[in-house]
Amino acid sequence: MALTIRKLLWLPLIVSFEVLLVTLYAVSVHLNGGEPFPLLDVNGYRTLPSWFQAIQLFLMGAIPFWMYCTYPSPPSQNLQVPPSRNLLVFTALLFFYASMDELFKFNILFGQHQLWKGIYLSLGLAVPILFRRVLLRLWRLSPKAMRSIGIGIVTFVAGGFGLDLFRVYVQQPYWYQLFGQWQFYQVDSIRTAFEELAEMLGETLVISGMLGLMRQRRIQFFIESRVGSGHKG
Repeated sequence: MALTIRKLLWLPLIVSFEVLLVTLYAVSVHLNGGEPFPLLDVNGYRTLPSWFQAIQLFLMGAIPFWMYCTYPSPPSQNLQVPPSRNLLVFTALLFFYASMDELFKFNILFGQHQLWKGIYLSLGLAVPILFRRVLLRLWRLSPKAMRSIGIGIVTFVAGGFGLDLFRVYVQQPYWYQLFGQWQFYQVDSIRTAFEELAEMLGETLVISGMLGLMRQRRIQFFIESRVGSGHKG
């Protein structure tokens, strides 16, 4: 019973913390005349939001890495249980790098912020193309977990990329027509807060789905090992 309660509570608690983080960021920008308090800067180096997202991305890499490391031997025993080792390695490496990038802002240091966003998007689109059969098997294994991952990805992309495109193609070119009576930082801080919230919420949903897949995969391994033992017997 206690375990079920903890499972039900952790997601809304984390989402509430994410809402609190971005709200404090936006409020600090308004109170500080356009500059956020350093600890709350969502675009800063090793700030509270940066550390939080880096931990999220690290978990998104650590979960598939753990699944890769816990494949039973010999390999012939797990051919029927997705995900494949290639998908696990690809996902783990991608999110481990993204975690470091979030913490140290490599893309900004090298002056290639938009380029790296395009690279991340391209790698994300490559997954359903390269691993479509594995993803279908994962859907059959746990539709609920895959649905959570899918919603998380859509939320992340809509916020992280969609609101960034809104800034470039709508907010900046048509500023005076749309927001003429506002200071730039007043609107941009709110847009940035929603962008960061969408990214954090998307990452949380992906982690939730990954944990669900890991649990279902462990159950499937157990079932197949019992079936294999029965055939041998």
